[in-house]
Amino acid sequence: MRELVELFWDASVEEMKRGYVFEADSEHFICLVCNERFEKGVVYPRDSRYYEAEKAAALHLADEHGSMFDYLLQLDKKLTGLSDLQKQLLRMFYAGMNDKDIVTELNGGSASTIRNHRFMLREKEKQAKLFLVLMELLNEKKTPRAKSKAMPVSHTATEPDNRFAITEDERQSIVNKYFPNGPEGELVEFPRKDKRKFVVLTQLINRFERKKRYSEKEVNEIIESAYDDFVTIRRYLIDFGFMDRLDDGSEYWVKEPDGEQPKQAVGRPRGKAKEKADTEAGAQAGVFRLINRANGKMLVESTANMHGAWNRLRFGLQTGLLDNPELQRDWNEYGEQQFEFEVLDVWKPEEGAETNTKERRLQLKEMERLRLEELQPYGERGYNSPASKGKFR
Repeated sequence: MRELVELFWDASVEEMKRGYVFEADSEHFICLVCNERFEKGVVYPRDSRYYEAEKAAALHLADEHGSMFDYLLQLDKKLTGLSDLQKQLLRMFYAGMNDKDIVTELNGGSASTIRNHRFMLREKEKQAKLFLVLMELLNEKKTPRAKSKAMPVSHTATEPDNRFAITEDERQSIVNKYFPNGPEGELVEFPRKDKRKFVVLTQLINRFERKKRYSEKEVNEIIESAYDDFVTIRRYLIDFGFMDRLDDGSEYWVKEPDGEQPKQAVGRPRGKAKEKADTEAGAQAGVFRLINRANGKMLVESTANMHGAWNRLRFGLQTGLLDNPELQRDWNEYGEQQFEFEVLDVWKPEEGAETNTKERRLQLKEMERLRLEELQPYGERGYNSPASKGKFR
């Protein structure tokens, strides 16, 4: 989740305006709101039409999150520096309302007062622009750190390019972050960036003996001792060239240097194969609940992407950006360790039927409605608002 926060704050002004960034390392367009990813070169179906990755990312943002203007405006005052009145006025300005209509909408004030607010906001814009310039000049003035000696790229890496060029200091920092109890301990999270994946995999491959054949079950057990999602790790050990296997998957082994040019990396799955891989990785649609084990209260929602929904919630709660005061208060009081993300229902299209985005949204809303009726996560029982019944996310 920390990586989504980093992506958000590292984004340029233009990237924040459009709501997604392009990550060169993995060649993905990534939504800044929920971390949904769209791989460059892949065509994505949407409402009986097909779109390239960047267009699909833009459509996803509009369909699932609305405009970035609305999303950014609802962020906490400590981040925007805007009062509630200023936010309200900005929404009206954005909607194209004139000063007279705004006075009517606010039930008070005068056109001259609104003009004064416009002036103050323009002054705030000038101040923000100057501050950005000052900070950029300050950052340019900073003395660059001395570069550490670069680590050699592993001979087994299937893509030995500059994405894996890494210094010893960087490597140790990544190991410490993802293996806080040491390289033989538990992997706390599998990173998204290829460079970090590479370092993590170099640690995990050391748990296997060279020149030994393993069954798939044995490989899974060894990986699972470090990380629950053994399917993902096993796939990347193959894709990055650390391991090889027979075509039928009956035997696995650690690849050894043989003096030959490493094989080209296995491409990421496409089409139905990609859908299957996404499902294995938790990118399915359905209904979930976030339950507070300390008091039993829960939040129940439907989503087109379970993984993205959990990312969105954690990002919002960790940064104080989530628009749910009661949930935020309990998160701050009890701590993240008391909350559990649980999949209640998984949406599956009818066999042989083509379902467009609109139909899927309607089906998900109905699934959510049924769960809300069953669990009643309102008031003392949960974090849902009665007004949000059936609202799709």
